[in-house]
Amino acid sequence: MWSIRVVLLISIIVLLSACGFTLRGQQIPQSLLSHLTLESTAQHSGLHQSTQAFFEQQGLTATDSNGNIDNTMVLEPENIERRLLSVFSTGQVAEYELIYNVRYSLSIGEQPPIFYEFVLTREYQDDPRQVLAKTRELNLVLNELRQEAARTIYQRLPANITQQLGR
Repeated sequence: MWSIRVVLLISIIVLLSACGFTLRGQQIPQSLLSHLTLESTAQHSGLHQSTQAFFEQQGLTATDSNGNIDNTMVLEPENIERRLLSVFSTGQVAEYELIYNVRYSLSIGEQPPIFYEFVLTREYQDDPRQVLAKTRELNLVLNELRQEAARTIYQRLPANITQQLGR
């Protein structure tokens, strides 16, 4: 009896993997996103550009061609804080933590907007021997945080839409 269950379970797994079945998570309704407008209170912010590029990469055109704005996402200005984590024995800074606070609102149709917020953190080392590379490293870390923030916004969008429609 036990061996029959094992064989049956293995057969089901093989059949499911052979047909290409994969879990995909929540899907974003295309009808809701066909008229999503992505706006930002800071005109040319890095977060806005990263989010718009990520949305387009996912096949979501974040503009409205009819002039009717049905669904709007507004990105607030990015808030970046830097916290000291450790120092060398000489007193020079050895390690920082970047705290990247993302705030945005979503309004669907005539519903009032709902505000959302999340925080991303990254640690990076501050090598005093590499003075010229400090700014470049900071910019690389910030770009990575912006891309992760765009991905997080997109992944949370189905739940945000469900919450907005459930009001």
